[in-house]
Amino acid sequence: MNLLLTGGTGFIGTHLVKALAVEHNVHILLRSNLNVVLPENVHSFLFSNNINELNEYIIKNEIEGVVHLATLFVAQHQPEDIKDLILSNIYLGTAILEALKGSKVKWFLNTGTIWQNYRPNCRRYHPTNLYAATKQAFIDMAAYYVETSRLKFVTLKLSDTFGDGDTRRKLFTILKEASTTGETIQMSPGEQYIDILHIQDVVSGFMHLIQLLNDNIKLGNEYVLAARQRYTLKEIAALFEKVSGKKITINWGGRPYRQREIMQPWKKGKILPYWQASLSLEEGIALYLKTK
Repeated sequence: MNLLLTGGTGFIGTHLVKALAVEHNVHILLRSNLNVVLPENVHSFLFSNNINELNEYIIKNEIEGVVHLATLFVAQHQPEDIKDLILSNIYLGTAILEALKGSKVKWFLNTGTIWQNYRPNCRRYHPTNLYAATKQAFIDMAAYYVETSRLKFVTLKLSDTFGDGDTRRKLFTILKEASTTGETIQMSPGEQYIDILHIQDVVSGFMHLIQLLNDNIKLGNEYVLAARQRYTLKEIAALFEKVSGKKITINWGGRPYRQREIMQPWKKGKILPYWQASLSLEEGIALYLKTK
């Protein structure tokens, strides 16, 4: 199958591309001339905001499915972030949907976030921050294309992720670094619960949903990937110490909670059918620590 991916050079994207390239013809949409080494037989297209050119590429290469991973994450935005958030999280996806006209694309797999649902026990949309609002805004834009075509549009909402090759300044990167340097980490009080998945389970979720889409299984419009168990930040740090065998010095309460900190992750999302996380958090941490 011929697939087009955005965000194929990011953390999740690099892992997913490798998995998909085993059985599919993968094309990655790039926004700039990045000096990246792509797996064998993986193609790339440099999108210069020319939608007609992208349309020609999609038709010529007989693209059948799109996986939209590209995103700009900003936890607490500044005024100067607004333009880039809109361009990355709304414009890009909308431009791709416009470029699908006249193509053989049957489905569009969009990546969302549980941050679109700030209230844990409410099914309705309540954005945690502006980033989450832009993710929802793209889904609203996509509704027009869905209603005026036969395109299947499904959003897979993610929580936190970690694993080998993650260069983002995220929780496990910070814990791993501190376990080596011995430096003290300034943390919030640590009572917030976190739903976090190892990249192996994230990729398995995407692969499973792509198979369901290819098999033309009747699906809803939105699903989530969730960990086996949710832990508080303090519990995760303790588990990291246990698995690594190293003491980490943390000043709990050394920094305040974020504005609109998610204390309880969203509980009303529908889990992807016939999928579950294969790794416990302890197993995921052990796997993560084995990588350089």
